[in-house]
Amino acid sequence: MSRSIKVPVCGWLFLPAVLLLLIPAALAAEMPAKKGDEPAQKQASPKVITLEEGIADDVTLPFVPAKPRSKTEQKKIDSAAWYMTGRMREARNDFVGAYEAYKLAMEDNPNSLEIYRVLIRLASGLDKTDEAIQYAQKAVELDPGDYELMRKLGLHMAGQGRFEEAVNFLEKASESPAIDKKSGVYVIIKHDQANLYERLGKQEEAAQCWEVVFKALTKPDDYTFEFNTRAQLEAKQGKLFERIGQSFLETDRLKLAVEAFNKAAESQKGRPGILKYHLAQVYYRSKQYQQALDSLQSYFDEQLQSKGRKAYEFLGEILVALNQSDELITRLEKLAEKDKYNRTLHYYLAEQYGEAGRFDDAEKTYKTSIGESSDIEGLAGLLRLYEKNQKYEQLITTLSEIVQSGEGIRKIQPDLQRMSEDKKLVNALVAEAQQQKKKDPPGVDVFSAFIIAKLAAEAGDNKAAGEFYEYAIDAAGKHAKPQIRGNWTLLILQEYSTLLREEGKYGELSDLLRKAVENPLLAPQRINLMSFLADALERNGETEAALKVNEEARQAAPRFPMLDYQHAWIYYHAHDWDNAIEQIQSFIKKYPQQQDRVYEVKMMLSNSYVQKGDIAKGEKVLEEMLAEDPSSPSINNDLGYLYADQGKNLEKAEKMIRIALKSEPDNMAYLDSMGWVLFKLKKYEEAVGYLEKASKLPGGGDSTILDHLADCYHKLNKNEQAAELWKKALEAARKATPPDTKLIDQIQQKLSQ
Repeated sequence: MSRSIKVPVCGWLFLPAVLLLLIPAALAAEMPAKKGDEPAQKQASPKVITLEEGIADDVTLPFVPAKPRSKTEQKKIDSAAWYMTGRMREARNDFVGAYEAYKLAMEDNPNSLEIYRVLIRLASGLDKTDEAIQYAQKAVELDPGDYELMRKLGLHMAGQGRFEEAVNFLEKASESPAIDKKSGVYVIIKHDQANLYERLGKQEEAAQCWEVVFKALTKPDDYTFEFNTRAQLEAKQGKLFERIGQSFLETDRLKLAVEAFNKAAESQKGRPGILKYHLAQVYYRSKQYQQALDSLQSYFDEQLQSKGRKAYEFLGEILVALNQSDELITRLEKLAEKDKYNRTLHYYLAEQYGEAGRFDDAEKTYKTSIGESSDIEGLAGLLRLYEKNQKYEQLITTLSEIVQSGEGIRKIQPDLQRMSEDKKLVNALVAEAQQQKKKDPPGVDVFSAFIIAKLAAEAGDNKAAGEFYEYAIDAAGKHAKPQIRGNWTLLILQEYSTLLREEGKYGELSDLLRKAVENPLLAPQRINLMSFLADALERNGETEAALKVNEEARQAAPRFPMLDYQHAWIYYHAHDWDNAIEQIQSFIKKYPQQQDRVYEVKMMLSNSYVQKGDIAKGEKVLEEMLAEDPSSPSINNDLGYLYADQGKNLEKAEKMIRIALKSEPDNMAYLDSMGWVLFKLKKYEEAVGYLEKASKLPGGGDSTILDHLADCYHKLNKNEQAAELWKKALEAARKATPPDTKLIDQIQQKLSQ
C-alpha cells in the first residue's frame, strides 16, 4: 500500500520572510552584466517583480551563474567544502566524522597530497592501518621524494609489529632520490632499519646499516645533523657503540667491531667489563687467544654475572685453544674464592668437579652454594651428579626437594624426559624406592613417589607406576598439611586415572574413584568425580551402578547439562536404544542452547534409530542436520556410511565421504567409510588401500574395520588373509563392552563358510 504525502500550505504568517527573499532577486535582475561575462547559452530575461503585480503572483527563479562551472571545477569546490568540514569536525574532536569528510574530499580530488596526509594521520590514529597504508602508497606515488612520509609510515608499521612491511618503507625512504645521504635524517633512518633487520634476524643487512650509523657517529663533521638528532644519538652513544660492535662481531667485521667496542669504552657510558667480554670474543675469532684470555679476565675481575655460564664456558674454549684446558678448574676455584656469592660460577665449578670425577668436591660445592635455599639450578645440578654417579637414594631425596620448590618440575622437564628414556635408570630408581618404602620412616614421600610413578609410566612400566601412584595417594592422605591431603591427592588421582583409562582397567579405576568420592577433602570436586565414576562403571559393564551414581549426581546438581548428557550416553553405550532415544530427546528439549552437545546427541540419536532397526528415522535425523550444516565432515561421513551400508545412493555417498576425508585425511572412521563405500561399488583394490591404512592407525584394531578389510580380501580371493582378519575381528568384537552380538553373529557365519 502506497502512502500519501501532505504538502504544507503557506499561510500569511510567512509573507514577510518571502518578501525579504525576493527583494535581492529583484535588484539582481536589474543589474547589467559585466563585460566579457557572456553566458554559455542565451538565457531568458528574468521577469521583474514589482509590488504592483502582487506578492501572491511572484515566480521563484533559479540562480543562473554567468559562467557555468565545469564538472572538474565543481568537484574541486566540493572537495574543498568536504576538506573544510573535516577540519571543523577535527577541531571539535570528532575524528571519525572528520575522517569520513576527508575521504569524501579525497573522492572529489584524488590527486591532492594534502588530503592524503591528513587521511594517513587520522587513519593511523583510528587504527585503520590498512587504509593508512593505502593512502600512504598513493601519496608516495604522487610524491616519490617524500621520504619523511615513508619513514613515518615505516615506524607506524613497526609499532604494529609488522616488521617486514616496516622495513620495506624504510628502505624506500633511505633510497629516495630526494634524501641527502649526509643528513641526520638519513642516519636516523639507517638506525631504524638496522633495528628492524635485527628483529627479523637479518644480521648482514643490519650490519650494513650500522656501518652508516657508525661512520656518522665517529665522523660527525661529515654530516649535517640537526640538533635534536645529534642529541638523540649522543645520549645513548655508549650502548649504541656496544650494540654496533656486537653486530660487527656477529658478521665477522672484526676490525670494525674492535673500533666500535673501543669507542664504547671511551664513551665511559657503557660497562667496561661487558665491553671487555665482547673484545675477548673478537680476539678469539681473530685467533688471538692470549689477548682473548686477558680481556675476559677483565670481565671476571669486575665480578659481573650478566653473561651467566656462557662466560665460564667461553673461558674453557679459550683454554682449550691455548692447550691449557687442565687449568680450567684451578682458574674457576680462584674466581669462586673471590666471588663467593656467584651461584652460577659455583655451580659451573661443581659441574667441572663432577666431570673430573671429583664427586665429593662437586657435592660439597653444590650443597654449600644452595645452602638453605631451594634454588632449582643448584638442585638440578645435584640431581645430574647423583644420576651420573648412581646415587639413587640421594637422587630420590633431591627429586622430592625439587617438586616441593613449586616451579621445579617444569624447570627439570628435560632431565625428567632424559631419565624416563633410560629404562635401566628407571628400573634402578624403582628398585631403590621400593627399598626406601620399607624404612621407618620411609625414604620416599608423596612428592618423590609421584615423580617415580610418572617416570615409570613414561618408561612403560605401568605396574611400578601404579604401585607408586597408590603409595603417593596414601602418603598424601596422611600428610600433616591439609592442602597436600587435598590438592596433591587430586593431582595424583588425575594422573593415575589417566593411566588406568589408557590401560582399559575400568574396574580398578572405579575402585579408585569410589574412594575419591568419599574423601571429604575432595568435596568441592565431588560432582565431577561422580561423573568420572559413572563413566568408569559403564565402561566396566556395570550399567546399573553407573545409572545409580549418575542419578545421585543429577539430584545433587539438577541443572548440570553434562550429567544429563551422561545419562543418555550410559543407555547409548549399553545399547539400550529405547531409553537412549528417550533421554536424548529429553536432553535436546531441555538444553536447546547447548549446541555442541545437541549436535553430539543428535548423532547418537541417529545411530540409536539405526541400531534399533529404524533406518529411515536414523537417515532423517542426519539429513536434517546436513541441511543445516552441509559442509560438516562428520555428518557427511555418517550419512554417507549409512547410505553405503544399505547399498543405496552409492555415488552420492562416495562424494559425501570424500568431503569428510578431505578435512581429515587420517581419520580412522572416515577411512573405514571410504573403504566400505568403495567395497559396495565393487572397487575392491581401491577399497583395500583405505581399509589397510585405517587398520594401521591407533585404534585400528576395531572389529568393524577388520571385518570390512577381511571382506575386501575375500572378494580379491585372498581367503587366507581374510580368515585371519575375521578371527581377529571376532576376538575384538567379543572383548568390546558391551559386545556387539549382531556383528559377532555375522563374523561367525563368514568363518563357517
